[in-house]
Amino acid sequence: MRAPVRHSALTALVATVALLLWATPALAATDYKLESISVDLSSQQAGAHADLTVGFELAEEGGVPNGFTRDLFFELPPGVIGNPQTQPLCTLAQFDRGAEDMECPVGSQVGVSEIRLAGTLNTTFIEPVYNMPSPGGDIVARFGVYAGPYPSLINIRVNPIDYSLVAAVEGAPSAAELLSARTTFWGVPAAEIHDDLRLTPKEALEHKLPPGGRDSGEPEVPFLSNPTDCTLQRELTATVVSYEAPSEPDSKTAPFPAIGGCELLEFNPTLSVRPTNSEAAAPTGLDATLRIPQNENPPPARATSTLKSAVVTLPEGMTINPAAGDGLGSCSATEVGFENTQPPRCPDSAKIGSVEIEVPALAETLKGAIYQRTPEDGKLFRFWLVTDEQGVRLKLPAEITTNLLTGQLTTVFSGIPILGGNPQVPFEELRLHVFGGPRAPLVTPSQCGTYQSHYEFAPWSGRPATVGDAPMQITTGCNKGGFSPRLSAGTLDSRAGEFSPFAMTLTRSDGEANPRELAVHLPQGLLAKLAGVPLCPDALAPSGDCPAGSQVGRLTAATGVGGAPLWVPQPGKEPTAVYLAGPYKGAPYSVVSKVPAQAGPFDLGTVVNRAGIYVDPNNATATIKTDPLPQILEGVPIAYRTIHVSVDRPNFTLNPTDCQAKEIRATLTATNGQTASPTAGFQATNCAKLPYAPKLRLALKGSTRRTGHPAVRAVLTQKPGQANTAKATVLMPTSEFIDQDHINNPCTRVQFAAEDCPPLSVLGSATATTPLLDQPLKGRVYFRSNGGERELPDIVADLRGPLRIVLVGFVDSVPVKGTELSRLRTRFQNVPDAPVTKFTMNLFGGKKKGLLENSRNLCKTNRRAELILTGQNGLVQRTKPRIATSCGKEK
Repeated sequence: MRAPVRHSALTALVATVALLLWATPALAATDYKLESISVDLSSQQAGAHADLTVGFELAEEGGVPNGFTRDLFFELPPGVIGNPQTQPLCTLAQFDRGAEDMECPVGSQVGVSEIRLAGTLNTTFIEPVYNMPSPGGDIVARFGVYAGPYPSLINIRVNPIDYSLVAAVEGAPSAAELLSARTTFWGVPAAEIHDDLRLTPKEALEHKLPPGGRDSGEPEVPFLSNPTDCTLQRELTATVVSYEAPSEPDSKTAPFPAIGGCELLEFNPTLSVRPTNSEAAAPTGLDATLRIPQNENPPPARATSTLKSAVVTLPEGMTINPAAGDGLGSCSATEVGFENTQPPRCPDSAKIGSVEIEVPALAETLKGAIYQRTPEDGKLFRFWLVTDEQGVRLKLPAEITTNLLTGQLTTVFSGIPILGGNPQVPFEELRLHVFGGPRAPLVTPSQCGTYQSHYEFAPWSGRPATVGDAPMQITTGCNKGGFSPRLSAGTLDSRAGEFSPFAMTLTRSDGEANPRELAVHLPQGLLAKLAGVPLCPDALAPSGDCPAGSQVGRLTAATGVGGAPLWVPQPGKEPTAVYLAGPYKGAPYSVVSKVPAQAGPFDLGTVVNRAGIYVDPNNATATIKTDPLPQILEGVPIAYRTIHVSVDRPNFTLNPTDCQAKEIRATLTATNGQTASPTAGFQATNCAKLPYAPKLRLALKGSTRRTGHPAVRAVLTQKPGQANTAKATVLMPTSEFIDQDHINNPCTRVQFAAEDCPPLSVLGSATATTPLLDQPLKGRVYFRSNGGERELPDIVADLRGPLRIVLVGFVDSVPVKGTELSRLRTRFQNVPDAPVTKFTMNLFGGKKKGLLENSRNLCKTNRRAELILTGQNGLVQRTKPRIATSCGKEK
């Protein structure tokens, strides 16, 4: 039954302290303070396993302290390291038996403390200091010491700001009436030189030292190590707190001995890097292991230098996977508690990996996590290395830089600003695991083979950095490639002549080459009503900051490698938009696509691409040709998986009135030069239900007499909601023929293409009005040679305005059955499938320019033309309109 009595020794002391405090009058708070502090090393060699001595004296009056000490704190400078794991332990049960019966093992003594007390004892004791188990929590190590009969515990914590050690005696026995102390921790506790001071608390009470010394019975294993940096000016800070005035602590600092000889320190780190996925062009995590062998041999051996900075450059071709941004969170400096004592509170959504660190000074492997840091301008890709266990609250920042041209990644652990580097804490191994899976943050190189990660590790000793390469293997998925994108496209409502939203989707298989250029060719008749749509100003188009009124659609895209690409825009992020703009690179119109590159915590800016809308003047078909697609953004390669465009402005996209099977075709060029032309079938419906009833009015103006050269005016009108015209044939009455003498110098095709037709080739003018454009198309009518394909030149209307349309009429003469007469015929065989409410053609008359000549007096002959109009839906209208003249009006 003796054990409970022994275990209650501390409890009894606490009660005694309470009684003493109750009976002791409080002193003035200003009287209690530190008189002096000191710090010494038995050797100032960097990395040496030297003895560390810390001393202090409290202000006193006549041998009486000016207050009762409650707490003492000693803040050691960064780089001073102890490893309690190398020494035997004295358990709390062994220590808590009182000075007379304490049973700590001899080998657990790691130093001595010379303690001067006032009061009834009024003496100086030389006391052993014992290595004890850490109780956990924020205490990384613990030591026990008696001050005469009074036990005290020295708790060691890690400062979470500069990762230095803080020794604290908390709740010291006031009955001891402490005046001063000088404590020495031995660099190598088992060294023979310390045998003379291996004593017990009982011997200390009796002021006895063991005669002839006492062997520890343990191997000579280092316990303390000097800093491994020789440039810093260090200091020790001591703070004392009294029972009488706990809110008024007193502090002093003392210079720490200068450290030298850093050039003698060893530093031999090695690195291994392995992707979690060895497949080429695939999403992957990463396993990286940094090993720094620690020299734990006794003197004259010295500790290994600690790591100041680390730079690791992954192989070219291993890049960031955009898919990783989907659902990814981030952790800010405030949330992680950077450079303060707060515990880290990073959200789980920001976690991208785990870390394990083997620290010799800790009993177990230190485990933690890797969190995505909140991006800042110019610093997008960063992470925190965080642990918060075994008393170590590590918050280590890292930066990832990207090559803006290749996407190659470099990770930099430059350390903490207030330290000028990484914490000066030795570790044997650091294992980083970056999560893999479909949304892994990295992409493997596209080809199989051996790749090298380059590393540079700089020591705190100031010696040259260790430089090397760590190989990794990509062994599967070696035959990826090819370029076979797929296209689906069409209007949501296919009814002929109706407005309907238009959608187009391009998809690319994972592992195929990336598209670089894109052109989409629309079939004839699939048009857009540009009238009434305000154009995005040229000044705003490059930035995509177009007015809302010019928006015609939106865009979604999937990018990234693996089975779960990133879709943009993400919920809650800025929307995309497609705007109508004006002329661009020779095209009469253009579209501006605006895609905010936002995913998870990242904002890579806004991707703006402009595409010209090129209209074929011969058939009014449109081709949308984009600028080169961006391949890399802020160092992140854009692996296009899906591009979906929805043109959904009301009453904008118009279906053809021709229901023949057509196709929408895309032309793509890949980054490796390969090309592809995927197609999507397209066919309008219900064309037969469309009416077709255009009206034509013809007039011959001017001379009606024989040999007269009248001017010609033709006006074709059509109401909305009908099928568009596909073909038009006009046969003039036999009274009209072409004056061969007036076929003067027709325009050649080369001249026409160069827009350099001779003046005499101009026959007149034409105007077309369409509801699709704000302005009518107007232009000249030419006689243009056809290269001998037909006897007579062609009549060509070159219509211009917001865009250009060229109508070609084939001119010939056909015999009148049963007679020797013939009729002049003009055929427009390829009229674009576009709505035209009014088309007017005026041809010159007169003796010098008139193309037609009267073979008889118009007032005395049949003046009916024959008109054959064919709708795009196949309906044919045949009429014989009477040609208006001035007959009956002449006097």
